[in-house]
Amino acid sequence: MSGWVSAWLQGKSEGDEESKADGFQAGGNTLSDGAAPATADEIRRKRLQKLQEQQLAGQQAVSSNESTANPKDDVIMSNPDASSPQADKKQRIHALTAETYINDMLQRVLHVTLSPANSSAELLLLPQFLAQEEAQDVLLLSAANVSEVLYSRVIMNPADLPGGTHHPLAAVAYLEQVFYRCRDETQKLQSTFLRLPADKKQEAQESLNSIREMCLNYSATALTDPEIFPFEAGTINTDALEKIVRLQANPQTPEFVDGIVAVVEETGATLPIFAPIFQKLLSELFLIAPPSLMSSFYNNMYILTVLCRNKALATVFTQIPGFLLTPGPPMTGRRLQDATALGILLRFSCNQDPAIAQMFTNITKRTKNDVDNSILTIRNKLDSVQTAVADIITLLLKAGGSAREQVLAWLEQAMQVNAERAKENPDANITSTNGMFVNLTVVLLKLCGPFLAPNSKKAQLIKTAYLTTQNPLFPFDETRLVGSGAENAAPQLDDRQALSSSDFNFITRCYFITARAMHLGPVGMMGQYMRLLRQLSYFQSRMNAPDADPRLKAHFDQMATAKMVMDAELLHPDLLHEMIRFSLLTCGVVSSICTGSTAFDQSSLDLPLPAPDTETNALLKYIPEHLVDDLSSVLKFIARLQPKALAAFELKKLLRMILVFLSSPGYVHSPHLRAKMSEVLFHIFLPSEESEERETAGTAFGVELLRTDALAQRHLAPCLLALYGDVEHTGFYEKLEHRYNIACLLKYLWKLEGHKPAFLRISEDRENFVKFAHGLMNHINSLVTDALIALPEIKVLQEEMQDVARWMALDESVREQKQSLLSDKERTVTSSLQLANETIHMMSYLTSEIQEPFVKMPELEDRLVGMLNSVIVKLTGPRGVELKVNNPEQYKFRPKVMLKEIVETLLHFAQYPSFLEAVATNGFYDGPVFRKCAHIVARTQLLEPSDIPKFETFVVEVEKAAEGAANLEETLGEIPEEFLDPLVFTLMKDPVLLPSGYTMDRSCITQHLMNDQSDPFTRVPLTVDQLQPNTDLKTKIEQWVQEQQQKHAAK
Repeated sequence: MSGWVSAWLQGKSEGDEESKADGFQAGGNTLSDGAAPATADEIRRKRLQKLQEQQLAGQQAVSSNESTANPKDDVIMSNPDASSPQADKKQRIHALTAETYINDMLQRVLHVTLSPANSSAELLLLPQFLAQEEAQDVLLLSAANVSEVLYSRVIMNPADLPGGTHHPLAAVAYLEQVFYRCRDETQKLQSTFLRLPADKKQEAQESLNSIREMCLNYSATALTDPEIFPFEAGTINTDALEKIVRLQANPQTPEFVDGIVAVVEETGATLPIFAPIFQKLLSELFLIAPPSLMSSFYNNMYILTVLCRNKALATVFTQIPGFLLTPGPPMTGRRLQDATALGILLRFSCNQDPAIAQMFTNITKRTKNDVDNSILTIRNKLDSVQTAVADIITLLLKAGGSAREQVLAWLEQAMQVNAERAKENPDANITSTNGMFVNLTVVLLKLCGPFLAPNSKKAQLIKTAYLTTQNPLFPFDETRLVGSGAENAAPQLDDRQALSSSDFNFITRCYFITARAMHLGPVGMMGQYMRLLRQLSYFQSRMNAPDADPRLKAHFDQMATAKMVMDAELLHPDLLHEMIRFSLLTCGVVSSICTGSTAFDQSSLDLPLPAPDTETNALLKYIPEHLVDDLSSVLKFIARLQPKALAAFELKKLLRMILVFLSSPGYVHSPHLRAKMSEVLFHIFLPSEESEERETAGTAFGVELLRTDALAQRHLAPCLLALYGDVEHTGFYEKLEHRYNIACLLKYLWKLEGHKPAFLRISEDRENFVKFAHGLMNHINSLVTDALIALPEIKVLQEEMQDVARWMALDESVREQKQSLLSDKERTVTSSLQLANETIHMMSYLTSEIQEPFVKMPELEDRLVGMLNSVIVKLTGPRGVELKVNNPEQYKFRPKVMLKEIVETLLHFAQYPSFLEAVATNGFYDGPVFRKCAHIVARTQLLEPSDIPKFETFVVEVEKAAEGAANLEETLGEIPEEFLDPLVFTLMKDPVLLPSGYTMDRSCITQHLMNDQSDPFTRVPLTVDQLQPNTDLKTKIEQWVQEQQQKHAAK
């Protein structure tokens, strides 16, 4: 750069600059070497010196090339007769041709000319160079003067430019155009069709490189120190940069913007230059209200993606005001969504979007194909949002350093301020929307992708010790998985380690953030979705009534639209697939914590596990219960609504986790969660043909795994038998559903040869078998009783409605009341009989090979006999005719099948005298009813031909036992009160002493303790092992009985 240019930049005269030129160049860096910060003038002076040095270096390089050039090296100018005058003339012509090409090239790049003859609308004449042209024959653009020419063009008065002051072209805009024209000319230089001497090609390329560098330096100066350019006022250059950023969004990060960033980064000016651009792009997205999927959001998101490919700009993005939620009220999810950069990007969803709702109007009149196309359109829009935001966040994380920490801090903050979403009915006014959380979960699952693959080595980098720290994701009062009673209750004080999240690797933090996001987002939405389905079913049934309220249809359409929108986002195949992968990973992670092994090394698993010891394995007491609950909910939801999504997955980790927790219930205190695991088994592993009433996914991998897995063959049946009793504590209606699922699973396992030995082994565990058998018999009693009480009431209501004259004579309100009562009764009967059929069948096939535990334990034998006798009397007794309702199959009422299986169960014990005696002495026994039952069995051929006479013989033997019991009662006469059980007032056979001092018959108190673990007289807690045999009283009773028999015989 010549001296006058430097003088102009610094506001001095040419003479002053020339007088100081030597000192300026000799002094090198004019900035102080001390620690004092450089002033703005010093920074500008340093930049000018750098440009001047670059110019001098370029001129020296050009001079060197000119001095060493050998014309013989150029094929154009090569001539054997070069020494002749004619050859000299040709050489000058060829040299002139090469210089002319460089001149023309630089004219095309700079859009300026030094020759009035070439001046045009495209080529601007620079008048300050005319004097030099007059002194020479031809003034051409070259490497020697290109720097002066470029600077002269940059600082020209807008009035002298095309467009004038009304449409000024900012320096940055012009320099950007020059920069890319250099790239185009470089491509031309590389063409094989260009015949130019090698040294001239090199000179031309160096000129282009020098121009590109000057463009970047001048642009940086215009953005950081605009006052250096005398005619660049206001924000013209920053506005130009913003326009460049918007127009240059292409698959490759713009070279020009990257170059500017590289220059300004050295002076720390990146943030003030680019932060306003980021903020403007975000503000435009924020102003889109509502944040509709159908709005024009994509262009801004794509520009942000392109910018964030530059690591320095990615860091700037995370440093703009509002990237994190600033402390201060309200710290809510809704504020995070609307007031932070990533929240604004993620909020584009289906929520409260009129355009989306319009796609599903008049849903009942739309074709399925039409609805499917609408759902596909929404999913494509969601994909564009989720992919764009995932790309942005991935780029921010790859920028490393502070950018990565800022992103992770925002993700953790998003979980904290949305803790309200963990509630069953969260306040929608203070939480982020469902749509935003679906988007966020999808993005997080994409980030987890590299370690979700089966047996991924990266997954082993997950440090579960994260749960033991005071992390920002899981509140210290979160319900814990392991423990019982007070042990799993939330502690009053946070006893976790005071470690920072930043002490853990990215994979660990990403995994647990995703786990929390699924809990707060999709899992909660799944519950909302299932409730919506039940409401739709209810409204649909009401709408079909003849006198239905017209407003019901409007409400139904509104809910149907909401359901379709949730279908689009929540049932997206990609989301379901990734949630399955994440859930299976969680199975391995949680199992590894409990077993003390790695997530992938459970080949030698020994069940049941030892009792949980939180002293030696402190991590156990910090596992949030919802980790296991969520994966169970997700897999059950998918199995019910999109079973095909599970078809491709190998489910061994899932089955192992379920076996661990069902066989070792101390690790999962909640009976609700253990029951949910049985639902997962039912919906995923049970073949569809094994459940008559409910469809199951029955995946090929799952069915085969259940059939052949050695661990399942040893432990699953006993686990389910124990769980059958445990679900008693889950609630009345929940209990019915859980036991139906378990009954179907047990029925299927009983058919598998590999599983049957496990059923026989459980009968050897007296405590657990008594618990199971007692629960099973109680359940059959209550189910059958409830159903058979309601059936006569249904019969009465049906007969009343069939008498049309009498029915229509009733008041309308009375008819509605009776119709509602009938519907309630029908639902009760159907659900009760559906489960009763399965449980009676279970009792039948179990007792076909397991009898001894029942007859060896009087408390079980009496309960079994009472249940069987009760059902026989209800079905074939005098009131059996009241059970004949219209269309009994509608209510799952199959009296013949039920009677057949009850009779088969009785025959399984026909060879045991004690059982015959128990049947005969039971309070439900009725000789004529049993004879009638035998007649019905023979007439209808309910049993196999060989079994019919066996049952007739059984009835006869029971009658004999009844006669013997009656004779004994007559023989004994009046029994002394001290020999009678104080609860049932029957003669005690095995008296035991209670801690309270009372004496009871062992069978009686044992039955009581099955239902109530307390002393029946004092209500003090009581267990079976506290009972003490009263041998003295037993001896007295036996002697008294013997004496009474002897007296009777003597008569």
